[in-house]
Amino acid sequence: MKKILALISLLFLLTGCTVNYHVTINEDLSVLEEVKIYENEDFYDMYYKTSKSNALKTFLDEYKDDLEKNNYEYEIIKDTNPYVILRKKYKTMEEYLQNGKLFNDYFDEINYHKDGDIVKITTNGFNPVDDDVPERFYIDNLEIAITSSYKVINHNATRISKDTNTFYYEIDDNTEEFSIILEYNTSKKFNPNHDLYVVMMILIGITVASWIFIIINKKKKI
Repeated sequence: MKKILALISLLFLLTGCTVNYHVTINEDLSVLEEVKIYENEDFYDMYYKTSKSNALKTFLDEYKDDLEKNNYEYEIIKDTNPYVILRKKYKTMEEYLQNGKLFNDYFDEINYHKDGDIVKITTNGFNPVDDDVPERFYIDNLEIAITSSYKVINHNATRISKDTNTFYYEIDDNTEEFSIILEYNTSKKFNPNHDLYVVMMILIGITVASWIFIIINKKKKI
């Protein structure tokens, strides 16, 4: 496991690295961790031989056995600006919070509280990146996205995608204060069409009421 953490740390250590970190809470309450990493030119100065995609592959192939041993999948997306995606699935949120690198690197305290169907996750003690602690990953920009299959009832996200029930948190190299609050209800699944359904029911109700009103008025005239 130490080799895996060293690999992930090394990927993050390069100045200018941009990371999109996505956590998905599935309907079976398992958790999918997905890390999308865009490297900078300093990395390619060291590994660029034939193409940027091959440079990423050459680097990751050195750790292929360790990645597979620790249930990490990785994929290189070939693009004008190629990037790496690392994925790992955890059986429960508790397992993820205990072993996920992001939370354990950035926060002194991670609180998980379950009361019946209500799950609340909070963090305390934000630790900005310290150049004197090389084993911690260094990034310039980090976007954290948490997608929940269940209704979120409390959060402190900076922005939300209502279509996907995704909550976004952002960190850069100037961030000094930061915390995450996310509370969700496991008895209420997220329904992207809920608002549309409510609007349709209201319109149907108005239409039915209008027809009843018209019919009653016609009878009165007769």
